Amino acid sequence: MRKLLITSATLLTLALTGATAQAAGRDVINDCTDDEVLSKTYSQKEYKDALDKLPADADQYGNCRDIIARAQDGAASKGGAGKRSSGSDGSSGGQVAAPPPPPGTAKDQLAAASDADRAAVDDATRNAPVAIGPGDPVNTANVGRAPGAGQLADLPTPLLVLLALLSVGGLGLGAMRVRRLVHARRT
Repeated sequence: MRKLLITSATLLTLALTGATAQAAGRDVINDCTDDEVLSKTYSQKEYKDALDKLPADADQYGNCRDIIARAQDGAASKGGAGKRSSGSDGSSGGQVAAPPPPPGTAKDQLAAASDADRAAVDDATRNAPVAIGPGDPVNTANVGRAPGAGQLADLPTPLLVLLALLSVGGLGLGAMRVRRLVHARRT
């Protein structure tokens, strides 16, 4: 009985320690992905874990990597502060130890950007065709437009077959309805 109690206590301790270690970076990521603002101050280890575990979609479509890195740099520049501040109830509190985010509008952000960043934005916003792969230019003038009669051949073959079957079925149902109406009128 005593061995069972010791084993249970050991396993519980290991499980709780593992959950805490897993949650270290996850808390920072959740805080950032909520509204792209860190509302709490975290330790350097938590920032590092968050940057290591940042999901690809949050990294690609959001600013969390930059926000977390700025907070990490801000915490490091405060002389090793960066420890998590806690309220009286044990919950995390306080504000981010990073410089404020860049100004809100894109124009303001571009004005505050470096020359290399501005050049990259200029390259990305040109109206020249964008190459997806070798020899596959994309005409950006047609992006976002619904396919017209000339672009019907661009639709996938299964979709074309489905549209054709739906059209034939609709015509068949319409013909049956007309036939019933004509037959009902004659009688």
